[in-house]
Amino acid sequence: MRVRGPWRTLSSRIALPAGFFALVSVAALSWILIRTQREHALEEAILGSESLAETVLLTIEHEMRVNERDAIREIVESVGRHEGIESLRIFNKDGRISFASDPADVGKVVDMQAEACVTCHATGSPSRVLNPENRSRIFSEAAGKRVLGTIRVIRNKTGCQGSSCHQPVAVQSVLGVLDVAVSLEPARVRLADATRSALLFSLLAVTLITGTLYFIISRSVRRPLDLLVSATRRVAAGNPSVELPRGAATEIGILASSFNEMVESLNTSRAHFKDFASSLEVKVAEKARELRDVQFQVAQAEKLASVGLVAAGIAHELNSPLMAIITFTHLVKRAVPPDSPVQEDLRMIEREANRCAGIIRQLLDFSRKQSQEAKTGPCNVATVVDGALELLKIEIQNGRVDVETAMPADLPLIEANGVQLMQVFVNLIINAVQAMPDGGHIAIRADVASRAEYGYLDLPPHPGSRLLRITVRDDGPGIAPDALKRVFDPFFTTKPVGKGSGLGLSVSLGIVQSYRGTIRVASDGASGTTFTVLLPVPATR
Repeated sequence: MRVRGPWRTLSSRIALPAGFFALVSVAALSWILIRTQREHALEEAILGSESLAETVLLTIEHEMRVNERDAIREIVESVGRHEGIESLRIFNKDGRISFASDPADVGKVVDMQAEACVTCHATGSPSRVLNPENRSRIFSEAAGKRVLGTIRVIRNKTGCQGSSCHQPVAVQSVLGVLDVAVSLEPARVRLADATRSALLFSLLAVTLITGTLYFIISRSVRRPLDLLVSATRRVAAGNPSVELPRGAATEIGILASSFNEMVESLNTSRAHFKDFASSLEVKVAEKARELRDVQFQVAQAEKLASVGLVAAGIAHELNSPLMAIITFTHLVKRAVPPDSPVQEDLRMIEREANRCAGIIRQLLDFSRKQSQEAKTGPCNVATVVDGALELLKIEIQNGRVDVETAMPADLPLIEANGVQLMQVFVNLIINAVQAMPDGGHIAIRADVASRAEYGYLDLPPHPGSRLLRITVRDDGPGIAPDALKRVFDPFFTTKPVGKGSGLGLSVSLGIVQSYRGTIRVASDGASGTTFTVLLPVPATR
């Protein structure tokens, strides 16, 4: 008998490649997550800087109208002292600084060739291009720190009481520029910590997976196989009385039982052996079906848990800037006279911000319910669709989309989990909205169909003879034929990077299939897309 080396065993040959692929997969996922987090951190910093610049402009607008220079100077210096703000300057159209968070900068002329300015004023083909929409740029200070700068144009407005210091609106439309510089150092530190944590987690996860897999295979597969090989050789040497311990009712235990039955069959007749072989095939097929069912359930549970985690993370990240908006709104309301027309605008900002906070709370409640064990019960699809539309009301309004629903009042109840089913329609509706960036129309209809009408779909068996059919149709550009066959594949998406994970339709299909239904998609690639959800109706008693 040839002795096997430690790297030639079955445990090593399975555990090591599995560990390597796990390492590659975890590393790739970590890289994607870190890169995405870096992009989100930069976007968050830009939005925060723009919000700060807008807030400062709104704060000093009244003082500028009445030419209260001392009040403007006090506001600029007070805001500039906040942590994370590198500088806050207001300079006129000639580049001379009129107000600054650092009083020493007042009166100086901005250096147009400095790195903080060359992005805007460079000629030819500069290496850094300024975004003309948000007027933000990134540059390095003398100390080497990276700084995010945002500018806002201060326009001349009618009704200004300080018109003696500048030309009328018809002659001079721009009075100057507000420049806000925010440090990117805190974001860099957070990203570095997240990167280290991700690398450490990847190494620990791969080590744990490899070690556990090696131990399980060694204990559950290699030892029983060694006993089986030894017994087989003894039988081949002429000892037909060999019998293996039957062990647990696992695949290896079944194999040991099969070996013992095989020895008994050899001592009786070939006919008995053939009967046993047929019985063994049936058992293996049953175990294979059971294993596939368990694997499907585990995969669906992991997908739903990840979606809930992402929803909770997004809601958490939105809370911080939203609270900042509400806080600054309160501060501005105190600074503006009660009879000022700006008060109504501030009240509208506060009202809309509080409404956004309510939506975020709904999203957090949704994610918490999603992470719990799904319990099914009688479910009204019309109520579920209304809840999904309410949750997506802001996205629908912002996307300039009108929604038409046709839900008969006598629709039968189905056996499902309301939270999970709402997730299905949220995914379908948001996909329809995003498919029409210039606005459009969504039609949602529900009716009852005969199960025989969809006999060609090979639906899971169900005692009911009817199906509840819900269609979601948009009039967008449709889905190309080559992509139509892959829309339900995990991580497949036609959206731009950062706009979708490719899990929505895959998770939705898994949820519907867990209720013994399915989702169909139809599109000619030119005039819209229709998703059809089919759910079994419980049999009437």
